[in-house]
Amino acid sequence: MKFLTRCLFLSLVCISLFASCNKDDEMMDDPTAQVNQNSPNKRTCGTHEHMEALLLDPMFKAAYKERINRFETLAASATERVLCGNPVVLPVAVHFQGVNNPNVACLRALAQAQVDILNNDYQGTNSDISTWINTASSSFPGLNYGETCIEFCIADQNHPSGYGLSNGDPAVTINTTTGDSDANWSGYLNIFVQPNTGVLGYSPLGGSGNGDGVVIDASAFGSGSGCGSVNPQSPYDLGRTLTHELGHYLLLDHIWGNGCGSDDGVGDTPNSRDPYYGCPNIGASSCSSTDLHMNYMDYTNDACMYMFSAGQSTRMENYVTSSLQNLVNNASNVCGGTSGPTCTDGIQNGDETGVDCGGSCPPCDGPTCTDGIQNGDETGVDCGGSCPPCGGNGPDVRVRSITKPASELCVPSFKPIVTIKNQSNQAVSSVKITYGIVGGVTKVKNWTGNIGPNKQKRITLPKINVGLGNKTFYAETSLPNGQADSNPSNDRKEKDIAVDGNQLVKVIIKPDDYGSEVTWEITDDNNNVVVSGGPFPDFNRRKRQRNICLTEGCYTFTIYDSYGDGICCDYGPGFYKLRDADNAIIAESDGQYGFSEEQTICITYDEYTYEGSRRDEKINPTVDSYGNIVEINNAGKGSTIEVIDENGVRIDNIKVEDVNSEYRIDKSKYAGKNVQVKLQAKPGKKVLSK
Repeated sequence: MKFLTRCLFLSLVCISLFASCNKDDEMMDDPTAQVNQNSPNKRTCGTHEHMEALLLDPMFKAAYKERINRFETLAASATERVLCGNPVVLPVAVHFQGVNNPNVACLRALAQAQVDILNNDYQGTNSDISTWINTASSSFPGLNYGETCIEFCIADQNHPSGYGLSNGDPAVTINTTTGDSDANWSGYLNIFVQPNTGVLGYSPLGGSGNGDGVVIDASAFGSGSGCGSVNPQSPYDLGRTLTHELGHYLLLDHIWGNGCGSDDGVGDTPNSRDPYYGCPNIGASSCSSTDLHMNYMDYTNDACMYMFSAGQSTRMENYVTSSLQNLVNNASNVCGGTSGPTCTDGIQNGDETGVDCGGSCPPCDGPTCTDGIQNGDETGVDCGGSCPPCGGNGPDVRVRSITKPASELCVPSFKPIVTIKNQSNQAVSSVKITYGIVGGVTKVKNWTGNIGPNKQKRITLPKINVGLGNKTFYAETSLPNGQADSNPSNDRKEKDIAVDGNQLVKVIIKPDDYGSEVTWEITDDNNNVVVSGGPFPDFNRRKRQRNICLTEGCYTFTIYDSYGDGICCDYGPGFYKLRDADNAIIAESDGQYGFSEEQTICITYDEYTYEGSRRDEKINPTVDSYGNIVEINNAGKGSTIEVIDENGVRIDNIKVEDVNSEYRIDKSKYAGKNVQVKLQAKPGKKVLSK
């Protein structure tokens, strides 16, 4: 029986919460193949066993389920992501284990260098992000790299007793912990560095902050020459193993999910069939899409992974907010101690502007050019003097990215979303944003607000109608703070778009715990499959939305469940909805449908008015009632007349074929039912009823 089988799975293997979850098995040997190499040297994944063992503990299992439920609730209700202002700080403790003849100063410096790598990778300030910006991003239109609003700090005060640490010392322990958890270090993001683990690293898929943490092999921690037996080895010697494993701790799955039929639970990462190793060529593909193998959650070499997606960043932020507040709350207690910089510990801390120099320490020899501080002979923040030239003495604002419109659109009207960045060392309170179509319609937004030095802002612009066809959309900044931009060469960004004029339909599905049983399709009048979706990962009841464009006409939406119990209710309250471009529901169900359920949907065009449109007619629909007769005139071609019963169920619908037609509906033909006749009339999306 399915119920018994599922109970056994929940008791023994609940790691199916995400298909392909992980105790990471990244290869210790560098495979020579470029993509999807099934090398005999590839190590087996250990997370299955790790999570299975953890979930045998009823207390762990209950707490884990509670964390995931909190995350899903927050993610389902989260509003549009706002760009980072003040990052959330997570306190870090690094625990070296099994180190012979340890060099304390060296290990502390190595730990700090690794945390610096984390901050750069998670905040999108790593130097090799330029490879994405200048090269790889063109293969992924509309996909932005992530700039996660999280900052990691090595704790430096109020340490747990018994570990030989004093206030001002970094939370770096050496040979005083064992295993992959220590309850004394609850409230910290713990990193356990161990020799000879057999894998590069592993992590819970969604940590608790109650003494657990990430395990990293001593051959993959940090970068450079290391410290004795803690010695990062090529090609895993740039600190990216911890970037990857910490992604798991913050609830990121591998980028390839569970093959082409599933994904990693993140909306903006393309499906991928298998992991990649080595350094694949950009453009390698599977699942009919280009694969994002340069993502930190794949298995490529450290030098060939350099980005998170914006969706992954949002997911990690949501997990921290929902389930790791114990870490967030502890940060102010253990990070940023009052003892100030040490000036001799080989770490940049306190008010130092370099390693053991600047601030309260002796002056640094020169600028760093990458620390976000104006120091040395710099004439601006990380620019001028010995660093690259500054953009000028005046304000400098550029268009960093265009998030919306997407490359392909159903309708020609949308609200653009752009990200602008203040490149200068002074705050910007106003900027003029000009946007529109090259050679066509243009609009202007005089934006006011506040963007600090080297900060950025995501802005939603007023709606614009661009017409049908292939276009080039652009956005351009000017007059920051009412002054001439000091570097106008970076002010403008363009994006090619195609508008097909069809109707937008949003397919929204929330599966139950067994998403792998669920598929759906939309067929036309000739029973041809126009579009299909699913299956989904098991134990991941995240609501999923698929936006599609359909031409005028009637279609059949069918949803299936291979087991025959629908998507509700014993294994989670699932549902599905189909919405039109105005977010009006055109089909829905509570998921109690057995093996399958189908609904007819009829698609009508929006009545946009623009030159050359075949849909620029003006209509004035009327609905009049005479006893049981409802008379409808001037409905507009493509409108729909619906007959609704007393339970709100649509029992009949008539497609309007001619704007001049007169329609007469006799309510008495629906014997025994108290019905209402509705006209879904365009334009204006108003509903007239009798």
